Amino acid sequence: MPLLLAAALALPAALTGAGARRQAQVPAAAPAPSPAPAAGPPGPVITVAPTQRVRIGLTNDPVKVRVFADGGVVVRDPLKRAPIWKKRFDAGLYLVSDVTGGETGLLYRVQVASYTARDQAEAKKAEVETLVPGQKVVLVYHPDRRAWRVRVGEFRTREDAATLVQRLNDEGFTELWIAEEGQAVRGHRRVRLVDDRWRSFLTDSDRVILQPARSADLLRVDQASYRGLLEARVDKAGNLQLINELDMEDYLRGVVPNEMGPGVYPELEALKAQAVAARTYMVANLGQFSEDGYDVCDSAQCQVYRGAGTEAALTNQAVEETRSVILTYGGRPINALYTSTCGGHTEDGQLVFPEEKGPYLKGVTCYPEAEAESRTISAGTWTDPVVLEDGAPVNEEVALLKILGIVGPEALERAYLLAQCGPVEAERWTTFALGLVGKAPPANGLRDGAMDMNDLAAYVARALGWDEKMRLALDDRDLPYLLAFKDRDDVPKETQRPYAVLILEGLLQPFPDNTLRPRHHPSRGLVLRSLYRILDYYGATGRVQGTYRGSDGDKVLLEVKRDVQGLALSPSVALYRSFRDVSYPARSIPLTLGDRVVYHLAGDGTLDYLKVIANQRGVSDDRYSTAYRWEQRYARADLEALIKARVDVGRLKDVEPTRRGVSGRVVEVRITGSRGQFYIRGFKIRTALGVRENLFTIDRTVAPDGDVQTFVFSGKGWGHGVGLCQVGAYGMALRGKSYDEILRHYYTGVELTRRDR
Repeated sequence: MPLLLAAALALPAALTGAGARRQAQVPAAAPAPSPAPAAGPPGPVITVAPTQRVRIGLTNDPVKVRVFADGGVVVRDPLKRAPIWKKRFDAGLYLVSDVTGGETGLLYRVQVASYTARDQAEAKKAEVETLVPGQKVVLVYHPDRRAWRVRVGEFRTREDAATLVQRLNDEGFTELWIAEEGQAVRGHRRVRLVDDRWRSFLTDSDRVILQPARSADLLRVDQASYRGLLEARVDKAGNLQLINELDMEDYLRGVVPNEMGPGVYPELEALKAQAVAARTYMVANLGQFSEDGYDVCDSAQCQVYRGAGTEAALTNQAVEETRSVILTYGGRPINALYTSTCGGHTEDGQLVFPEEKGPYLKGVTCYPEAEAESRTISAGTWTDPVVLEDGAPVNEEVALLKILGIVGPEALERAYLLAQCGPVEAERWTTFALGLVGKAPPANGLRDGAMDMNDLAAYVARALGWDEKMRLALDDRDLPYLLAFKDRDDVPKETQRPYAVLILEGLLQPFPDNTLRPRHHPSRGLVLRSLYRILDYYGATGRVQGTYRGSDGDKVLLEVKRDVQGLALSPSVALYRSFRDVSYPARSIPLTLGDRVVYHLAGDGTLDYLKVIANQRGVSDDRYSTAYRWEQRYARADLEALIKARVDVGRLKDVEPTRRGVSGRVVEVRITGSRGQFYIRGFKIRTALGVRENLFTIDRTVAPDGDVQTFVFSGKGWGHGVGLCQVGAYGMALRGKSYDEILRHYYTGVELTRRDR
């Protein structure tokens, strides 16, 4: 009896059809574009018309899919092109895989080698057959790597395959891998159509064509929308596969924003470099999955494509301004691999992907060239850091208050800032600050005599007019929790709300020893810090955030919202450097192209305050990535389980890098377990160890019995580290590099070629 799909689909029985049977076989997606054939000797230029149609295998539910369009959908016979069942499906329809008879499932084999040349793979196959007689040895071609894999055995479980791993290891094979393979179904495969009233129609074919009834409309699949047409087919494994056929340039409009988000990396030249790399990758890999009916997939295993719904104006501009441009080497399109974050240096392609022998995939630095791209500027005024009773320096806040006219130059002196603040000067400063935010001072000021923190909190809350805010934002039941400091009992009840709301808004800070010190007599610096925070809270400091873009003579080029201005330094400019959110006064500061800065302009338009926000990741062009540095910790048992999914080493004892590439990436590791020593090479290392990149070091903690207890991987980068570094391209664009300069840097010896029209 066929397996009904009603439960799986959670839809009416009309969707199930006769004999529907399913076992989803969705391969795991790799995290980066997969290699295609390496460039060989110079040959003829491959010309592809700019209007080339491409076919993209979409990631979709392997059982059923809903397709709709605003003006309806037309389903056509793939050969006759005549409408099937209905002239138009106004409300869209479901497509369901219908398979009669046959079973699907997984097979496990042990992979012993991988070659780009079939004759080498055949020779290894013959060798293995003599070593393990009785075991089936097969060659499996993988289009995403353009490689022939030599695999041994045919097992129903991973555990059974592991027994062969031990035997092959004893025979001298060290780089072993347990691979999963889906089985083809032997039954009749057809596409079933289900309309919006749950009526179904079983077609005579394993594929159908879908088009929008109105040519200008987009086809929609769940939340995604697509240009062009869709083909729905039931593949050899019995899974429903959607294929999007559209023009090459329209395809790229759905790739570039997903590979390099314009919101995160809004540099046109970097996005243009990405567009050219993506176009080149597509041209070089046309027909990669031809046996499955499409050119490339839509996942990171190829390059990420999410359709028309993800298009953005800036990435569309990048595609249009590079229309028809591809990268060639020796007259042939290159395999334009790219990686998210290279960690300061890319790697030779062949060391990560053995089949990648292209001379253009050479490891290169991701650091700026030794040229005039940095500048050191000196301060006009400078004072030693003044650290207050709360443990933090106050120089920057006071310097800005001086610039705003709230205090005079005497306020920059250490003795002045550390002296106790009196109520008269506190009221004078507060009145000035309130005027800058459009507020009047309170009618009842500070009491005469020595001022304490309790007085200050109550006065600031009154001055801001926050009576209603304190009543509505806080409940009496919140106060014990919010004021859970060591000396909270010393805070009078009438000032508990002012304290709580000022702390919540960041205008007051508790002291480092977990106290509020309500009876403490604050220094002038501490009061001035609170006033600065009031101005900052209301956006009244006049500070502007920008990006350093270089120099023009004596002027500093700063970019704000894509507008670059040349600004001169005031003779009395105050300089600061922020590191880990703490700012320090500086006699001089180095500026590197792309540095984030905060500045203030004097009345004459010169810079009287400039702060550089130091990037903790250094000066590499890909330092803007959150994955530039990372750490991954594994308990020994957890890492053992992860490795076991690929190769069963028994009880894990150690993992040791045995070879590194030109970038320092680990290109070979030795894994020692109770079953012996095993070696893993190239990109497989990342998959086996569950790390972001191969650029890492390993630290260990050891248990009392001498066994490794924890493995600590400290690394840089994200991806495979070969070809264009996407975040590095962004960094280069920030430094003013053009897209062709970016591409020639990351791909050695290439030419930019415009395809024939």
